[in-house]
Amino acid sequence: MHSTKIKEGDDREEMELNQIWRGCRKIQGAIFRYNLDICGDIKQHDPCCTGFVSEPIFTAVLGKYRKVAGMSETELRDVTDYFQIRDGRVAYRQFCKVVCSETLHKPAKTDLASGLEWNDPWHVNVIPHPEDRRRLCLILMKIAQATHIPLMPYFQDYELIAQNVGVVTVAHFSRVLHFMKIPLSEQDYLLLLRRYMKDGYLVNYVAFLKHIDNIMAYLGDNHLLDNSHDIIKNFPGRLVDLELSQLPPINGCQLVQPVFPDACNHLKKNRNQCDIVFCIQNYVYKNQVRTSEFLASFDTLNLGSITKNQFERGLSNMGVGKYLSQRELGILLDRYIDPVDINRVRWRNFVDEIDTVFTIKNLDKMPQCVVESPLRHIQELPRPGAADWQTVPANMRDMCEDAMAKIRIRIRNRRLYLHPFFRSYDKLNSGHVRCNIANQIFRTNGILLTDPELQAVLTRYGNELGFCYTKFLDDVDPAEYAMPAMVTKQELVECPPFARDNVDPEDPSEEVIVRILTSCKRQALVKGVAVIEFMVDYDRHREGEIIESDFKRALDNSSVIITEEEANILCNIFRSPRRSACIRYRDFCKALDEVFIQLDTSMGDAVLTAVPLLHLPNLDCVDCFLSFDERTICSQALMKLARKPDEISNLSQVFKDFDREQCGSITQNQFLRGITVRNMHEMISSREFDAICKCFCVKKGLCMEFNYREFLKILDVLFTTGQMKRNY
Repeated sequence: MHSTKIKEGDDREEMELNQIWRGCRKIQGAIFRYNLDICGDIKQHDPCCTGFVSEPIFTAVLGKYRKVAGMSETELRDVTDYFQIRDGRVAYRQFCKVVCSETLHKPAKTDLASGLEWNDPWHVNVIPHPEDRRRLCLILMKIAQATHIPLMPYFQDYELIAQNVGVVTVAHFSRVLHFMKIPLSEQDYLLLLRRYMKDGYLVNYVAFLKHIDNIMAYLGDNHLLDNSHDIIKNFPGRLVDLELSQLPPINGCQLVQPVFPDACNHLKKNRNQCDIVFCIQNYVYKNQVRTSEFLASFDTLNLGSITKNQFERGLSNMGVGKYLSQRELGILLDRYIDPVDINRVRWRNFVDEIDTVFTIKNLDKMPQCVVESPLRHIQELPRPGAADWQTVPANMRDMCEDAMAKIRIRIRNRRLYLHPFFRSYDKLNSGHVRCNIANQIFRTNGILLTDPELQAVLTRYGNELGFCYTKFLDDVDPAEYAMPAMVTKQELVECPPFARDNVDPEDPSEEVIVRILTSCKRQALVKGVAVIEFMVDYDRHREGEIIESDFKRALDNSSVIITEEEANILCNIFRSPRRSACIRYRDFCKALDEVFIQLDTSMGDAVLTAVPLLHLPNLDCVDCFLSFDERTICSQALMKLARKPDEISNLSQVFKDFDREQCGSITQNQFLRGITVRNMHEMISSREFDAICKCFCVKKGLCMEFNYREFLKILDVLFTTGQMKRNY
């Protein structure tokens, strides 16, 4: 392992060869992408061709390309120290051999390979459905009529900047269409992308423009256009109409009555008292309604009875009134009428009977009583519109059983799987389809039933929502043929742990202890929490010790989040020597207070002096980490935005309007709105926008916000130093 010599006073550790090679790799990547001539710049400072330059010159040349290559200052110093000799000079010739892979005597005059030699310039994707192909032709026809100006220069301007060959990004493709005022809906735009998308994020505009030119040439050769480039109306050979016919307006307030009765819906016209009470109990149980709260307000004198009008209003407020007709409401009033005053209703008797779906009144006086909630008749209550299968004639039930047996045999012999057919028509995932759809699915899969058999099946599984195919498939297709008959059911085996998972407990070494205490200190400082205030409540006798469970509970209450293993390590460190089950919490809080103060003695006395410390917490988090590619994208985007710094665009005033608390951070959506107001959103792509947001994000609670003050400082620095893209 190679190591370099570090000067005295430098706090860096011994360098490894991997760190040096990582910095050289970044420089190689920058040379390959941007075709930089770093070796030529260094050679200008060595007129005698000795192969050595001074350290300041070497650092200055590499510092000019440091941001382009994405190198940090530490990596730059490591590379410089690695190639430095004893007299202080740097062997740049060895550096060029490693990075540039050249001898400096033979300069490279050939261009780098672009990697696009094998790409098809007319690449398009296949549209399988004929309806989509026809709609695509209509869209291209409309675009060809709408564009009287050639589109090629707009795409070529972008190609000069992005160095692409025949492709543009999706965002730029959309911007060009919007700039040319070509009206496209979201579905039409997605269909165009499906046709001309390439490599997942690029659009082949060459093929797109070629198709537009072919359409215009065809229309012109066949004399289908007039002088204004519009298709001639009423042309004899015209086959395609690009305009949709206007439908008559529909009054949505009028309900459409079905002409034919629904074979699945069997509504019970005349319900008796039990059916009405069961309906109300089912509604109350499903919606968890407290019935007494809607009726007790009308009984101001607490008599236990209210008027019929008040009872009806209470049911309407409860939400039950829409399920009851006037006839059924009259039956309910007759059931609970007051025998003393026939104009009043005993609402308490009604509440006691309805609440039996939850509990029984005076249950405290019946300790041996077992309460069933909900009641059995509520559990077995069919959905409204379903036929009572127990009261159906016997011949219909026999016919239904014969039809079900016939369907089972058909499914078993043909290995039919009917679930996708029903789910394709169930857009709301309600488990129901219409009756005619169920009949259509049966015929599609070769299940031929007679009219009486079909009527029996629809009666058995039909309700107000339609045909319940989920219950039907559970009874008809249990998929027993897919299960092995002679093999017992295998027990579930727990998945073995991955190699990357650290299942072994951490060794409580000094490094681990320092890391845990540092994490606790950072959380206590950032959140401004006094941990001792949460722990002192558990120390009733003020002995400075609390039990282990109270210590962990106090840490959770103070929002100091650590794992169970880390909490056990802290408990073992600060455990009391007198009581093994207790923790010396004051020593722990004293270690945490070193973040805010430093305890020191003066002149060797025993007097302790508290000296306040200035500590700046690190606001970066794991979510803010940028990879090498993301740093490159962010650097390019910042150089684009540096053309309009704060002194030109006055972005700070826009951001301050969003920052009502003046905390220096705003949301990502507010940042996008701010740069949109200054027309700066067109300068960067969505990928560059995400990279900038990730670079300047700050974690505030559970959300990630954008630090606009640091962003504006970076733009001012780039504008002042001239590091901006002028040819954008």
